[in-house]
Amino acid sequence: MREHCIIVTRFSHDQPGFLDFSYRIRALAKQYQVSVISHAPLIDPALLMDGIEYIVLPHGEGRKGWCQYILACARLLRARQPACVVLLHSLLAPMVWLLGRIPTALYWNEHPSRFTASPPSHPMLKRMARKLALRWLFFEPARRATLVMPIGEAHRDDLLEQGCAPHRVKLIYMGVDKAFAERLPEQPVAADSPLRLVYVGTVSKPRGRDLMLEAIRLANREGAVAHLTLIGASDEEVAYCRRYAIRLGIASAVTVCGRVSGTEIPAIMKAADAGLCLWEDQPWWRFNPPTKLFEYLVSGLPVLASDIRTHTQYVSHGRNGLIFKYDSFSLGKAIRHLARRRRELHEMKTRARMSGNQYLWERIEPTFLQAIRALHLDAGAPCKNARSRFDDPITLQDRPSSEMH
Repeated sequence: MREHCIIVTRFSHDQPGFLDFSYRIRALAKQYQVSVISHAPLIDPALLMDGIEYIVLPHGEGRKGWCQYILACARLLRARQPACVVLLHSLLAPMVWLLGRIPTALYWNEHPSRFTASPPSHPMLKRMARKLALRWLFFEPARRATLVMPIGEAHRDDLLEQGCAPHRVKLIYMGVDKAFAERLPEQPVAADSPLRLVYVGTVSKPRGRDLMLEAIRLANREGAVAHLTLIGASDEEVAYCRRYAIRLGIASAVTVCGRVSGTEIPAIMKAADAGLCLWEDQPWWRFNPPTKLFEYLVSGLPVLASDIRTHTQYVSHGRNGLIFKYDSFSLGKAIRHLARRRRELHEMKTRARMSGNQYLWERIEPTFLQAIRALHLDAGAPCKNARSRFDDPITLQDRPSSEMH
């Protein structure tokens, strides 16, 4: 009988996609008897697989519900004593304190400062409490986990800086399914036809919603050079974007769609010429490379990306995409630049695809499974020589949290 692995998930109510999580669940199901814990029934087809036990532990909203969920999961895990546990979100880090010597892998996919920061206007004691929470609820458990799996280099370097032992930190990219890499015969496109731009993911103001729409207006000011398709908007965001597009006079140049199944995304990307990645330059987003960036590259789409570290580490300006300042004028200028050099688009697509090959999940999966299997051999106590930086000042800016109120 195969050894038992329990996977604990933590999905937000507006989770835009599940593919990177599904790759890991599916891979583990090949090697283990897998149980998946969630706080609500999982309905996305990408997460539903035969032979897996699905456990629902409901909890309330906000900070209280988050604590209730962590405690309920820990009780179940300690009762079952699986061969290993995979915590499939960095927000689950506090659970490490409660699992004793159960071998535990922690998927480090979001910087926890996003959930603990507070505005400077908050009382000093409250701000100090949140900084302590960042240290002791997240970074200290990360140090004590058997294995931490950051999704990018910035996360990895930060974990090492915070005192995690190097042999317990394993960089595992999110991964992209090979369906994104499948090529279709390219249809001839008129040289003067609008560029087909696509944005996939959470549609919101901090993710450049208004900026993208305004940039399309600027780019098309002297003629239709680009059409933008937004994928992943909530019902409220769909309505907002359509109203704003009408107000800007670009309704015919913008298509806004709601959330779609992850299995539909590859076909959507194959119909595009370039992908957009935008993030406000918030401290926590300097660590989180977006899933869509890698999906664009694997699909052979040049990436138009704002100039934040988590984009510029993977997009080389003029080679596999274009980098622009986070404002509508700069994005509009980048769109016009790409439209003028449309004859070079095929070559840029080829370079994008080549740079994306290393992020294919089929190349990453063996490393991931090997790291999880090693948990059984490396299940001892945390390294006594692990260096802690908790005496160092926290330099991240104070910002309000949208999920921990």
